[in-house]
Amino acid sequence: MISTELNAKPFFICIYISFLLFLGHYCSSQKTCPSCGSIEVPYPLSTHPNCGDPGYSLRCDSQSQKLYFEALNGSSYLVTRIMASFQRMVVQPSPWLPGKCVTQDMLVSEGLWLNQTLPFNITSSNTIFLFNCSPRLLVSPLNCTPTSLCHHYLESSGHIEAKRALQCASGPDPCCTFIAGGMPSAYKIRLHSSGCKAFRSILHLDPEKPADEWEEGLEIQWAPPPELVCQSQLDCSGASKCSPSGANSLSRCLCNKGYNWDPVLGKCLRKKKNTRASVIIKVIVGVISIFTLALATAAITFRKSWKNSNQAKLMKAREDMLKSNNSGKPAKIFRLKEVKKATNDFSRDRLLGSGGFGEVYKGEFPDGAVVAVKSAKVGNIKSTQQVLNEVGILSQVNHKNLVRLLGCCVEAEQPLIIYEYISNGTLHDHLQGKYSTFLDWKTRLKIALQTAEALAYLHSAAYTPIYHRDVKSTNILLDDDFNAKVSDFGLSRLASPGLSHVSTCAQGTLGYMDPEYYRNYQLTDKSDVYSYGVVLLELLTSQRAIDFSRDQDDVNLAIYVSQRASDGAIIEVVDQRLLGKEPSVNILKSFKLFSDLAFACLREKKVDRPGMKEVVQDIQSIIQTMDQETVAKEVSVEII
Repeated sequence: MISTELNAKPFFICIYISFLLFLGHYCSSQKTCPSCGSIEVPYPLSTHPNCGDPGYSLRCDSQSQKLYFEALNGSSYLVTRIMASFQRMVVQPSPWLPGKCVTQDMLVSEGLWLNQTLPFNITSSNTIFLFNCSPRLLVSPLNCTPTSLCHHYLESSGHIEAKRALQCASGPDPCCTFIAGGMPSAYKIRLHSSGCKAFRSILHLDPEKPADEWEEGLEIQWAPPPELVCQSQLDCSGASKCSPSGANSLSRCLCNKGYNWDPVLGKCLRKKKNTRASVIIKVIVGVISIFTLALATAAITFRKSWKNSNQAKLMKAREDMLKSNNSGKPAKIFRLKEVKKATNDFSRDRLLGSGGFGEVYKGEFPDGAVVAVKSAKVGNIKSTQQVLNEVGILSQVNHKNLVRLLGCCVEAEQPLIIYEYISNGTLHDHLQGKYSTFLDWKTRLKIALQTAEALAYLHSAAYTPIYHRDVKSTNILLDDDFNAKVSDFGLSRLASPGLSHVSTCAQGTLGYMDPEYYRNYQLTDKSDVYSYGVVLLELLTSQRAIDFSRDQDDVNLAIYVSQRASDGAIIEVVDQRLLGKEPSVNILKSFKLFSDLAFACLREKKVDRPGMKEVVQDIQSIIQTMDQETVAKEVSVEII
């Protein structure tokens, strides 16, 4: 009896050891890393080569038992919490340098930079505050106005002492706000000695809440991980097989048939089978869907009948709106039927372009007249108002360098505007090389003069002064002889007699918008002058007003060119094709006068900018300089 018990013990011991080995192997197959201090480290995050997925590496400090996220260029950020189910974590922005509005990562790595080859990116849940910024950012796409939320954060959050808060946004140095997550801010928050020197991030910012309740932190998400890397079948669980994955020649534990990979749990799970309950649920869902479809069909039928009954009222209201403006010539009313026929029922092959307002189609009437038809966006009240506003504006003006209104159609669901068809595209497309014809310097001066004359007419000669509010190269059309036609009056406003400005919310296009109008919402003729100054720089350089392919400090064309001019290198930014092999003194002089005029239009304060009448005179003077050059060349040829 004693002998039998002794022989049985080794057998059970072997079974027990085998079970422990199997359990240990099963646990290791998931490769979940141990906690770092109080923070659990879920799969696929890795704090050691033997756990997690190596592509999702974090650093657990062995001394402090704190978890860190390693960015590029030597900066580390403390991980404060991890939300495994959402595949996101929150890190703490870099600490401040003592007594300064500068963070440590500005000196170490010029901000936060993520490796784009790794599966991490910054989410759009972050509202970023940039501090201690250069004044040049006032005309950047960022919100650097005095009403920016970063000022409220500095004053009321309690997270920054008063002395440092003054350093972060005082005098000419602004603070700026933007929402992270888009390119390129999904992978970097750049700090620079000539830009901004510190940043903080607020999670899910609610401006209605007090600033001291805003949660600080930077949220970073990771992409779902692929299957586990394996060397042999021993590295995989029983539900998977170690096989070549085809990526980087690595083998991975690919799930067996009937199993799916779960990236959150880091293992293969059995597919759920259809049960009788699921079949019943599908039948119920089908019945509900049919019932819903029947209700939707009835609702659509009712809506159509209601729509038809109200269409006549809508058409009458729009006609009355247009006719109420007695100061101009009433616009001709086209029927929807003839506009549809002219555009081949708004065929996509007739589409000329589209934008925030809607779409523009090419049309041809039976008499051979070729027109452009602008359509507001369906259901967009703001877009509809812009089209009707454009009809009201164009019906009051008549100038050879303004696009000519032919009429409108108000019976469609969205109003239509019909104006003359300009065949040679936009100035922007020509400057960006979308046409084979190169605009020489003489042609560019002519376009600049004609555009200036059109704007001077709107500001001074029209019955009621008109502010265009969206002057840009895409709104300057060119005919076959490269004559300029200013178009798109959807945002334009009529000036009130006796008032110096029109108070309205800031609208326009980034890169062209008057910074003073953006700050105080007071629209004047000098707001158009500023936008026109940007167009002059486009004519001089053939570069875009906003171009993110340039260096971060040079994204804005006005800042980029003015910086080169202050360095005495204005010729470097001039389109080199305009210079030729040996430019004469008069040509170089014309470039200098032209750039000086552009910078005068771009002055910070509107009172310092010239009026469009003065601009016309200045460009005429530059053209005379070029004419003298032409005469000198002709005389030289005759003498020879």
